[in-house]
Amino acid sequence: MLVINDPSSLSRVTDPEVRRLIEQRIEEYGEDAGLATFVVVEPGDPLGALDAQLGFSVLSNRFDGTRHGDRGFSPSFELAEDHGGLFELVFVLADYGDGVIVLVPKGDGIDGRLLSLCAEYAVPSQP
Repeated sequence: MLVINDPSSLSRVTDPEVRRLIEQRIEEYGEDAGLATFVVVEPGDPLGALDAQLGFSVLSNRFDGTRHGDRGFSPSFELAEDHGGLFELVFVLADYGDGVIVLVPKGDGIDGRLLSLCAEYAVPSQP
């Protein structure tokens, strides 16, 4: 798992689609870009590692405890977008805008439960 807190960390991102999206978000956020942390899920990453980074389970609603698949479940992210080769999940964690953007590449080695959650809730990204 890669955690990107500032533009100087972008050199660690080898996937061009992921890097492009992070660069685009940093440009869009402008001076507020420092409020966002980008977490890039990599093949083989255990779901527990993502949960530890977020401070809560991505498969549970952090307010009412319902889990993905439960009746009445709604995810804790504000937005989920499908960018073709990857999903983007946006979590706003504080009223002043602090948040985490989780990027989940589609493909082998990514936890199937996470991919299922993303596929169910993601909307196509707007160019």
